[in-house]
Amino acid sequence: MSPPGSGREKVDSKAAVKPQMLTIKVVGQEKVVHHTMRMTDKLKVLMDVWYHKVPNVTYGTGVFLYDGLRVRRNMTPVGLEMEDGDMLDFFEHMDGGAGPFIVGSM
Repeated sequence: MSPPGSGREKVDSKAAVKPQMLTIKVVGQEKVVHHTMRMTDKLKVLMDVWYHKVPNVTYGTGVFLYDGLRVRRNMTPVGLEMEDGDMLDFFEHMDGGAGPFIVGSM
């Protein structure tokens, strides 16, 4: 064993290297989908998997959020500094609703 500071310390190379693959969980109102992908793949792949595995949601009708940030199709996990096991939230767009409610208008 070399004395500390001699520059000959044993380095655990596995600890210094980030994994090339990660599993991301997408959570919607009624469904949870896990998908394993490369760190450099575009998140479009994950979004396509979501819409395929959740057939009651029409393609392109929602938003994906990561830590409150809207995720775009061309983003990558490495660009968002994601780690294995991170989660995206899916929210479906809501259309319609009532007009403004005015108190005392009746």
